[in-house]
Amino acid sequence: MGKWDFLYDIQKVFAFDLSIKNDEVKLTNRSTGESIEVFEEEYSSADSETDSFIEYTVCFSTQHRHFEDLSNVEQYIIQVMNDEVLPIEFFLHRERRFGGEIKRVDYDGLTKDHLAGLFGYSAEYMSGFEYEIHSWSGRYNTKRRRIE
Repeated sequence: MGKWDFLYDIQKVFAFDLSIKNDEVKLTNRSTGESIEVFEEEYSSADSETDSFIEYTVCFSTQHRHFEDLSNVEQYIIQVMNDEVLPIEFFLHRERRFGGEIKRVDYDGLTKDHLAGLFGYSAEYMSGFEYEIHSWSGRYNTKRRRIE
């Protein structure tokens, strides 16, 4: 069994094109064109060449997450494809300032106070920003909105 075989099981549930080349994987949504990319990188300990570990970087939209275990990669991909986690980008004066992700359950309650609490800023600081959200399905995509 190959390390990426779990993707074929996910593909049975979600319609996406799959490309696997060496240590890079790309899953492309056939309906929206959105893609998830996974990169595998081996790192060695600074004090020992024999101590190494594998890290997987999962990229979706403008966000990325790091994992050391493939089962966590699988779970995260399923969360993205189920629109359970949504990348959010914040802009100030039309320039991207920072980003993160929100849970779908937070989507309908994106007030200035709620966003401030999620990202650790004051509501006053957040009031000058705009945001946009992306989703695998496209259902939760937003154009830039001013934080109210």
